[in-house]
Amino acid sequence: MGWKYYSISTSTWGDKVRLFPTQFTGGRALNTGSSGMATFHGRDVQVAGPITIDTIRPLERVLVAEWDGNAVYAGFIQSITEDLDAGIITVNHTDIWWLWKFRYLLHVHGDGAQTATPVTFSNLTLASIANRIVAKGLDAEPAARYDLPLIFTADVAGTDSRSYEGFKFPRVDYTLQEVIDTEGGPDVEFDNRWALGVETIEWVMRSGDLTSGFWEWDATAPMTDVRRLKLTTDASKVSNKFIGTGEGSGNKMLVRDASAFTGTAPALERVESFSAIKDGGELQARANAEVNAKNGPTQQLSFQIPVTGAVKVGELILGGTARVKSSGLYFLSAGQHDWRLIQFTFDRDWITMQFQEIGG
Repeated sequence: MGWKYYSISTSTWGDKVRLFPTQFTGGRALNTGSSGMATFHGRDVQVAGPITIDTIRPLERVLVAEWDGNAVYAGFIQSITEDLDAGIITVNHTDIWWLWKFRYLLHVHGDGAQTATPVTFSNLTLASIANRIVAKGLDAEPAARYDLPLIFTADVAGTDSRSYEGFKFPRVDYTLQEVIDTEGGPDVEFDNRWALGVETIEWVMRSGDLTSGFWEWDATAPMTDVRRLKLTTDASKVSNKFIGTGEGSGNKMLVRDASAFTGTAPALERVESFSAIKDGGELQARANAEVNAKNGPTQQLSFQIPVTGAVKVGELILGGTARVKSSGLYFLSAGQHDWRLIQFTFDRDWITMQFQEIGG
């Protein structure tokens, strides 16, 4: 039981080879990517055996961290550093979010994109549009290079639509983030797992109101699992007046604004450009979301738990709720408070979790 680590082919998503790193870090985060590092002592016979140019080849292999049979993390190998004197190989890897920087929403991937009809998604929920954006990023030739073992939920009818013009070459990561950040937008994560009955890796795209999962910790108990608890109260990104600009220029530029002057803080304006947005309703929803999220200081809680503690890393679900009992903090009253899990990282011994205040 415990940790096991594997190298997987990005050609077949199988060819599972067990590896024996001396260190391995990774993690998962809501609405954004995560990365990690693995180190190997190349002169160790047990380690050097499975380590070959083919098991750690950049982009052609994925490193998977498994805890008690659950695939907790999968990272595409990006770079390898070989320290000959120390006999150490360091492998840097990053999760599936990284790929979306290099995929586009296009009907024609090349000359012809500029004249092709726009990629359009109509009468759907924002969560379904997020799914469609990622799915379109897999839809190109050669299929063997563009396709991924990614599972989507069924479309849900709604009132939202999006259209992406080919001559703007819209990137998957930008368009996905725009949907996430708009008012009423979904949370998104890619949950990796072993495919049922086969030795291959696959991802499930979770998109929507992600609230599954509930855990409790008492940081005040004498034998608590909680270590290094930190509360951060941050007003550096506050803006109580937000102005968003969309398509157009000069006096024909599309502009929408939103404000929320709560408390007694001075006015803090922010202007941001969303040049790809040409619909006034979309731009207003984006402005509303920005000011709602940033009209006051945010609070984040973090702490560590041991991998051998009562809550295992395989049980953590991004978006889930943690009920944490704490005391001794200036900006949080003593007692139980509910927090939302937005990120976790891990090494061999510890899981470090980041929580956001519920409603924050």
